[in-house]
Amino acid sequence: MPSIQLRDYQQAAVDEVRSEFRAKNYPTLFVLPTGGGKTYTFSYIAENAAAKGNPVVIIVHRKELLLQASASLRNLGIEHGLISPFFTPEPNKRIQVASIDTLLIRLKKGPMRFGLIIFDEAHHVIADNKWGRVFEALGRPPMLGVTATPVRTDGKGLGEHAGGVFKTMVLGPSTPELIERGMLINPVVYSSIETPDLSGIGKNKDGDYNRTELAARVDKPKITGNAVAHYSKICPGARAIVFCSSIEHARHVAAEFNAAGYRFELLVGAPEMSDAERTAVNKKLRRGEIDGACTVDLVSEGYDLPDLVCCIMLRPTASEALFLQQVGRVMRPSEGKTTCYLLDHVGNVGATLDGQWKRKHGMPNEERDWTLDGRKKRKGKQKDDDEPTIAIKQCPQCYHVHEPAPSCPTCGFIYPQPGGRSLEQVEGELQRITPEMEAQIKSRQRADQGRAQSVEEMVEKLGYSRSRAQNIVRAREEKAAFREALRADIDEWRKRTGQTVLGVFGKPFAAINGMKPKELREWRAKLDEMNPPAAEVSASEDEAFKQFMRRAVKTSVEEQPALI
Repeated sequence: MPSIQLRDYQQAAVDEVRSEFRAKNYPTLFVLPTGGGKTYTFSYIAENAAAKGNPVVIIVHRKELLLQASASLRNLGIEHGLISPFFTPEPNKRIQVASIDTLLIRLKKGPMRFGLIIFDEAHHVIADNKWGRVFEALGRPPMLGVTATPVRTDGKGLGEHAGGVFKTMVLGPSTPELIERGMLINPVVYSSIETPDLSGIGKNKDGDYNRTELAARVDKPKITGNAVAHYSKICPGARAIVFCSSIEHARHVAAEFNAAGYRFELLVGAPEMSDAERTAVNKKLRRGEIDGACTVDLVSEGYDLPDLVCCIMLRPTASEALFLQQVGRVMRPSEGKTTCYLLDHVGNVGATLDGQWKRKHGMPNEERDWTLDGRKKRKGKQKDDDEPTIAIKQCPQCYHVHEPAPSCPTCGFIYPQPGGRSLEQVEGELQRITPEMEAQIKSRQRADQGRAQSVEEMVEKLGYSRSRAQNIVRAREEKAAFREALRADIDEWRKRTGQTVLGVFGKPFAAINGMKPKELREWRAKLDEMNPPAAEVSASEDEAFKQFMRRAVKTSVEEQPALI
């Protein structure tokens, strides 16, 4: 029997995955934010499948992820082998954790077959790359992908209709839900007024900024100096991870932090650092023997150190997935940890330009609409900062960011009238993204969505995916139909009974027009209680129907042996 006890939301996700597998709707993509327990959940699924006699392979794309998955399985008491040049093969184990590159080499020598494939960090899996080739070479068996960020910078979709391989998607709780449950910590976010000039920087094949060109723009003493100064001002000594644009950039940043009296070390991959050197740095960071580490990509995916408190971004990225993966490193809870920080010096969250807030990837705690669709390319030339704007004010005295007001709500500074003299803005100062500012952003987004009446309008003007826009329009139509049916039934009820809507429901009949779905459902339930069915089904009729249904589903997919 499986040895793992799942949380309620993990069990609900597993049940939904099972339902999709029974209906043969695989490959299935399971989405759960960083810190929600993806590895724990897919370990449970792997153990279940292996217990039913199915050989399982968990595929990862980096040695660090292979070691992490192996450690998780080992800690859970789950036996497994490793397909990697660094370990002795154990082909007799029903569960294997495989490096994708090693697996590709082995598959060229001969076929391998598994009853279940699990792809970790499955946002990498599309039909025409090495992940897709491995899936094909293994014979396209039942497959589960897991990721926190089902989005690609190159705009390709993960659905089989959009260049990917997945048929269905199972969504776990969102980041706001996990924060509310105490599974993640809500970050305090500071974003820079002054951001690097990214104009003219090329993009790589994955859609992110060219590394060499990027490093030349951001590896500047002024930006690094601001990073050290604001760390010292906001959370001095907090265990931190700094994301840089290149290894040289990371070296320069570490040197500046050390010159300021902190203890920061380099944390990068081979050949610059050996496994032993990286392990030593991680141990020192875990024990609190150093204040932080400067890295490039090594810590972005799958890195698990809950004691990290501060994420410092010195690398601009066009990748929403990379942004969320990086800030997710500090949002995991740990004993004694009550807060965490994102210090964004490069405008990945967004930035204030000419008094307007311009969103890039948005707040880490935002509700996000995930889809298997690809991103439709917008017509015409589009700048990197071409995002919606909202008006805000930043106090030049304490640097608090808030909605427009005559005075600062934090320190009381009174803003000068137009034409008057104002304090000079401090260059490079970070601004805190306040709850009021978040609320204004969300209010604007709701208003924009409300004004958009058609699928095409949402796609063209708001940048929504077509499936998201279609779902919104469909929900509106269903809500309208539900409201009209309720109006008709209540009208029939009041004519039949002689009772008043205001007297029974507490509001006038016309109030139905402005009701939200929850209140409409409450009125429907109350009306149904007062209007019982005209005739009850007899016990014999009910049993006959049940027997018919049992015969009908006897050969359905629900009766097939469960894979997981």
